[in-house]
Amino acid sequence: MKIQLNLDSIAVLLFCGDLVVDNTAPLSQDEWYEVERRLKSSTKKTPSKLFGMNRDTLIQILGIDEYIAYKMIARKERLNDLMFALANLENEGIYITTKYEENYPQNLAILKKRAPLYLYYVGDISITQKHMVSVVGPQNLEKKLNSFTRNTITKIFDEEKILVANGTKGTDAYALKAFMQLGGKVVCFVSDHMFDKKKTYSKAIKEGRMVLVSAVDPFAYFNVTNALDRNIYVCGLCDLQIVTATHINSGGVWFTTIQNFHYHWTKQMVLDDDKYNGNIRLLEMGAIKVTYDDMLSLLTLDQIVEKNEIIEEEEEILVDQMSIYEFLDE
Repeated sequence: MKIQLNLDSIAVLLFCGDLVVDNTAPLSQDEWYEVERRLKSSTKKTPSKLFGMNRDTLIQILGIDEYIAYKMIARKERLNDLMFALANLENEGIYITTKYEENYPQNLAILKKRAPLYLYYVGDISITQKHMVSVVGPQNLEKKLNSFTRNTITKIFDEEKILVANGTKGTDAYALKAFMQLGGKVVCFVSDHMFDKKKTYSKAIKEGRMVLVSAVDPFAYFNVTNALDRNIYVCGLCDLQIVTATHINSGGVWFTTIQNFHYHWTKQMVLDDDKYNGNIRLLEMGAIKVTYDDMLSLLTLDQIVEKNEIIEEEEEILVDQMSIYEFLDE
């Protein structure tokens, strides 16, 4: 399988990617979006036009910050290195897509500027265009939770949905293994050691039952920031996320769920079990409740959501009660 990237993709990988080893730092995501904004407001429009611009054009015509322009010109000299690195990755069966490609996961658009500019992947990335669900919970397994998780992934499989896993131990690993045993298809979004995990899951990838995805270098080691970002990307991919158990301030699951309450990346169902203070708090905050009986019932996941979701009526705001921001719809 040979993938042809368009010139917009080559541009973002050259200026922002981590494949080119250089003393000059790549553009940050915020810096890239500023460049993109200035392109769109000019006659140039697309990132591919950057290849024909010199330093003066970037600064004087586009109005790009001088330091950003300096970094871009320096990294343009490494184009051949980028193409060489891409070829090496393809030889290893690792490919790249970017936000400018048709096969980039469309669900991630809900993350807006937090969505990764590019993704490494191994396998059939078209799987990411289907209906997807993730199951998250503690890293220490418990018999009762395992039973709930197995019932949950069985329902996901029966409804022919895709499971999104995050490559961590505990609940995620248990759900992934059980789902693969059923014969389901999986998107495994990892934040470290992608190259090693490619070998671990080679059979499933070859059979078209798994696509391995990462937003960082395939050889990257574990990094807390990358792991937290990965959790956000999993939320973005999913139509629904099911939280089996969490405790207040207990780690990544709790932190990501609280963020999701603010940004509404995906719908989240939380198991109604008062053994876990995090679950209690999330349900008090308005999370969609799911019970042990729900997962044993004949109801579909969508029907469970419809049955348990609390719809809050929007309060009518009179014009004379509006803030200036609400009035201007900002």
